Amino acid sequence: MKIAMTKRPEFMLSVVDPLHLPDHGYFEVAFFGASNVGKSSLINAVCNKKNLAKTSKTPGRTQMLNFFTFPPQTVLVDVPGYGFASVPPSERKHWQDLLLGYLASRAARMHAYLLLDSRRFLRPNDLDVLRIFQEYGIAYTLVFTKFDKLNNYEQDNLKQMAQEQFGQSCLVFFTSARTRLGVEDLRRDVRERT
Repeated sequence: MKIAMTKRPEFMLSVVDPLHLPDHGYFEVAFFGASNVGKSSLINAVCNKKNLAKTSKTPGRTQMLNFFTFPPQTVLVDVPGYGFASVPPSERKHWQDLLLGYLASRAARMHAYLLLDSRRFLRPNDLDVLRIFQEYGIAYTLVFTKFDKLNNYEQDNLKQMAQEQFGQSCLVFFTSARTRLGVEDLRRDVRERT
């Protein structure tokens, strides 16, 4: 389905089955992250539109692939969060199948942003997602969220750890949806991915 791009970011559709992924013709940028990483808040900040992606105090609310227009010619995808312990195994399996089906069909025309909580660096689930990106040949960027929750020493330490772990091999952003730190730079990067 070919869609007309809107002037401002708008919700397109939600998908629960990889067989129903839209064939819209635009490049996609997809936001991945753990259930409580602040993904929806950061998407709203990047899109400069409150309540575009639904936020919740309860982790794990995003259970579908949510597609949004991101003018001038990009589609932004909010991917269901991972790693929420109280989700039943059947639900976790569904999310995994949805994720892998999405990546298998989109690898050649998408870029992934992996959101990481600044207070936790890399957790085992995050490393699993990085391995999946590598397996599918997905280009990705790391985005540390909630950077404002660290003191100056912790911020410097996180930047140093990221440099040691990834060097120049991967672009890294340090952001805060609350204070808008790094949001404009991330927005610019998303726009340049088309």
